[in-house]
Amino acid sequence: MRRSRKSGLVAYGSRDWFRRIGEIVLSLGSPQFYEELIDVFGCLIDHDACWVICFSDPAPPEVMFTRNVPQALRDHYTNACSAVDPFAAHWRLHKEVGVRTLSKFKGMLAAIDARQYNDIFKPAADISDEMGLFLPTIGASSIGLFLERQKGDFNKDELGRAKAAFPILSGLARAHIGQLFDGLRQGDESLSNDQIGAQPILVQDRCGVEIFSSASWKNSVEQEPDLANAIQLDEREAPILLGSFVLNVARIDKYFPLAPGGRMLTLTRCPTDLQDKEVASRRMELMRCLTPRERDVFSLIFSGCSTSEISRALSLSKGSAKNVTLRIYKKSQCRSKIELIRKYSH
Repeated sequence: MRRSRKSGLVAYGSRDWFRRIGEIVLSLGSPQFYEELIDVFGCLIDHDACWVICFSDPAPPEVMFTRNVPQALRDHYTNACSAVDPFAAHWRLHKEVGVRTLSKFKGMLAAIDARQYNDIFKPAADISDEMGLFLPTIGASSIGLFLERQKGDFNKDELGRAKAAFPILSGLARAHIGQLFDGLRQGDESLSNDQIGAQPILVQDRCGVEIFSSASWKNSVEQEPDLANAIQLDEREAPILLGSFVLNVARIDKYFPLAPGGRMLTLTRCPTDLQDKEVASRRMELMRCLTPRERDVFSLIFSGCSTSEISRALSLSKGSAKNVTLRIYKKSQCRSKIELIRKYSH
């Protein structure tokens, strides 16, 4: 039986909480960063075990760190459960950062089926619920921080605490990535693929000049003849479907140390199934027709959010959220949320 860490809990916003935040700043850019970050997350919410997992399109979920988890259970997850993990399916479908619990997947509009995962993982892990916090990393990937509970579901108050802490934890994760890239700028050769990732990455400054490109990016340029033209011609933050890859484009904020105000471009593999590739192509074509605000609303619709939830998440009035949704329907030639999800889901 794993022991609860309830005795180590601190109140969100308390002096102890901000002391923990201050301490983790010292680990920015280090290999231990995510281990310490999940401890800060876990000190807010009673739990029995925790996991840190990397999610990305081209690879299965990768377990990076666990606490109070037997090695046999880690192996069971990797070998039998990762392929049906609803959290992984959620990331592949939505690319949505934020907080989710396992118990809530049954109500999602996008119909991610958690039954098989519940049948084969929950009994083996001896848990009743999981809470996952998805952090932005590099390109189409995310680091997930997971808390597990043996008895009872995570309640509304605990979910609220996690959502309140998310902007701070997400900001720390972004600062960590910034430190890693700053090390690259200064020629630190000790940075491993485990820290930066093996995903093809290109970083450009605000004028489009290359600042950094990974070895895997250079190899991909040789394999994909249309990639060079796509980089030069596109200025939008919408994915582009090429022959073998999907090109993801993201604007870098002005505080990112490697290329303030520049762009980060990453590559993920195209779906191999013809039907999935057709849906992906249709979805990307729509993304390129949507404004940034419309893309935000589109993502929230796919997460199962109501108009009220969309308005709260984006600080819009309900009327504005509804108007944006109607514009998305018009551009996609759909008449409802259900029709939109069916048309653009894998």
